Amino acid sequence: MPNEPWTYETLAQTDAATFETILKTGTAPDPEQLNGWIYCGWNHEYVGKLSGEKFKKGFRKYNGQNYGFNELCEQDNQKYQGDWKVRMLNGRPIQLGYFKVDLVKDEPPEPFYADYPQLGSFNYNVDIDQGPNYPFRLIRDLVVLPNPGDHSLMLCKAHIEILHPNLYFFFCYFLLGHRLPIDFEPTYT
Repeated sequence: MPNEPWTYETLAQTDAATFETILKTGTAPDPEQLNGWIYCGWNHEYVGKLSGEKFKKGFRKYNGQNYGFNELCEQDNQKYQGDWKVRMLNGRPIQLGYFKVDLVKDEPPEPFYADYPQLGSFNYNVDIDQGPNYPFRLIRDLVVLPNPGDHSLMLCKAHIEILHPNLYFFFCYFLLGHRLPIDFEPTYT
């Protein structure tokens, strides 16, 4: 672990063992502090890159609750560097994969939560994910602030449900950083 605060670049260059230490010892983001921001995301593992190495995640309340959404980005093959250029359709970013932003302690119990009771959660099993978004309901992300109290950088660990409810497997680690105010409001309906 560095003596200096983590940056997007230093965190992107670390390994899974360090990620696990951060996840097991770090603290959750405050869901209220994410509201109104969009973050540049980068999938750390190869398998996560199957869905796109770069993406964006935005956060905006819906019906009084904290929610988030994804935006597709063009892939520039520059890993965790370069630009996060959003893919547009009819003058709007392609937004998909909506999720509830919460704390693990406030979520229904899942076996993979056991080692991370102090973390945040992105739970995609929400009614908003219908039609082509329905498969996203299988995703659950654990979320930590690598630098306590600093909501400009997050480390996440994605899990996907397989075979039957409550059986999940690890998918990948990913980073969220380089946050900016939301340009395009989500369409939660």
